[in-house]
Parts: sequence; C-alpha cells; structure tokens
Amino acid sequence: MWTADWWWDTQNKLPDGATIAPIILASDKTQLSQFQGDKKAWLVYLTIGNISKEIRQCPSAHATVLLGYLPVPKLDCYTDAACSLAGYRLFHYCMAQILAPLVKAGQDGIETVCADYADGFVRLLYIILAAYITDYPEQCLVACCMENRCPNCLVDPSLRG
Repeated sequence: MWTADWWWDTQNKLPDGATIAPIILASDKTQLSQFQGDKKAWLVYLTIGNISKEIRQCPSAHATVLLGYLPVPKLDCYTDAACSLAGYRLFHYCMAQILAPLVKAGQDGIETVCADYADGFVRLLYIILAAYITDYPEQCLVACCMENRCPNCLVDPSLRG
C-alpha cells in the first residue's frame, strides 16, 4: 500500500516528522444466534495499511481487530417505503459514532512513540481512511443505493447489458 502515489502525495502535505496511518475497514453482516435464528449484526473490523499485507492477512498475526458490532434491526415499525431509508440512516449513524475518535485523530494528528527507533522518537500520526472492504450488499448500504443498482455509477438498470 505504501508504494501508491496517493500515499506519498498525502505524506508530502504533512509537516516534517509526521506520518500517516491509513486505516482499512471491513464489514460483513453475520448471524449471531443459531437458536433464535433472527439475531444478526454487522461486524466492523479495522487494520492499518502500514502493516504489510502478508502479516495483515495472516489470522494468527492479530493485525486485524474487531472494532464493533452494528445492529441489524427488523424495523417493523416503519412502512416498506421508509424501512430501507431508516436502515441506511441507522447504519451511517452507528458508523459515525464508532469512527468519531478516528476523525479527530485524522484532523489534529496524535503523538505516538515509534517502535522502529530505540531512542523513543515521537512522531505526529495522522489517521486516514484508505479502504473500506465489503461485499456487494454492504457496498449498496454504504452508498445508500438499492441492491439492483450499481453503487459506483449512475447507469440505469434497464440500460445494463
């Protein structure tokens, strides 16, 4: 990840002695209970791009942490027309709450002791969201679009091949 141009473009905008910590988020809806059958949640995971992908992708390295669980309510109190909008709003509100401390750290930076230096060199670390890994239903949820639409473009479904 650190070989990408965006990384160095961002790094060059920071003051001397500062560095970035690119955050990689991942989420997926999962079933929590086998007994009741209807208990679900979105699990939100976090890792950083400063860790090499060989280590990041190895489960025994513990380079990815569970950031939180987001609720998947039934929203029975809403009409069918309002249900998906309420679900989108709830998801985005919960993500905003979970990520609020990271937003502040990205704006102001945080001082951290660098592990690479024996003298305990302190760097100013700026956190940025570099990637959000999801499957197609979560991409649609994040983009607030219906699942029969493309979350990346505005092509009408009737015009697709």
